[in-house]
Amino acid sequence: MRRQWMVYTAWSAALAAGLVGGFLAGKSVADTRSGAVSVATTADAGMMSGAYQVVFARTYLCGVKTEEVTKVPRSEVAQTLTAHQGWEIVAAEPDKLILLKRENDLAPECKENGYIGISADGMLTLFHGLPEEAEVIQTFYRISTEKMEARLSPEEIASLKKGIRIRDLAEYNSVLSTFGEFQIGAGDE
Repeated sequence: MRRQWMVYTAWSAALAAGLVGGFLAGKSVADTRSGAVSVATTADAGMMSGAYQVVFARTYLCGVKTEEVTKVPRSEVAQTLTAHQGWEIVAAEPDKLILLKRENDLAPECKENGYIGISADGMLTLFHGLPEEAEVIQTFYRISTEKMEARLSPEEIASLKKGIRIRDLAEYNSVLSTFGEFQIGAGDE
């Protein structure tokens, strides 16, 4: 584990240095080829000492995606990468870096007000609020209502139609598991 951390840290630092160095080298080479004498201007100094735009994107199991955008001084990019181990670098541009973390959990808004129910077209669906409000967060699969009505009590069916409150990952997985047996597969339709 320690070796992986050291490799990740070294790789992150090399990437950050390469991005900044590559940008500056590219600018220098372009200036040399055009025959221009390279003189640092205020704009060039701003690019060298300026900030990277770093986007921290998260995806959650419940289908929610969030982004947080911050500015990080170029001199602190390697430290930022080290501090965010477990995040994937999905894009690196001269002035922007996008990091992604796949959360193995529900998003806070899913925990706060998530309900699993059946949509009007028979799909098992995660809603923000009660199903009657119809604010869909994530759609899973079509349910065979005939199979479900044959195997479940009327109370369980009414509960699903009303919406089953989801507060954490365990409840989310439990509901999906319970109703997964009523999923209409490609051969069932």
